[in-house]
Amino acid sequence: MNNCNEFLSKSNATIIIGHSTLPSQKEAVLLVKILQEQGLIACAQIEGPILSKYTWNGKAEESEEWRITLKFKNGNIEKLTKALQQYHPYENPEWVYWEAKTTKAYSGWVKNPKGS
Repeated sequence: MNNCNEFLSKSNATIIIGHSTLPSQKEAVLLVKILQEQGLIACAQIEGPILSKYTWNGKAEESEEWRITLKFKNGNIEKLTKALQQYHPYENPEWVYWEAKTTKAYSGWVKNPKGS
């Protein structure tokens, strides 16, 4: 094996990674706690503050936000999307997600973080 990409390209193991942003660290921590307690995510990282620039209702806006990166199994997309819509403080929260290749061991943990 020459590099990590060569190793991962041979793996059929996948997980889902998603991003959202929140207005404060406190709200990011609370949302992640709710998602963990509901068993919808294996783990999350909270980063911030970050500067977000966007257009909302036709106006250029700028705000400080906190980004959450969520790792979860494919079967949780629908439930996780509903939970984000229910508990997120924004009217129209950012919610983007994609499939990512990973090792079988890591994928196994994301799919069953509590173990056997």
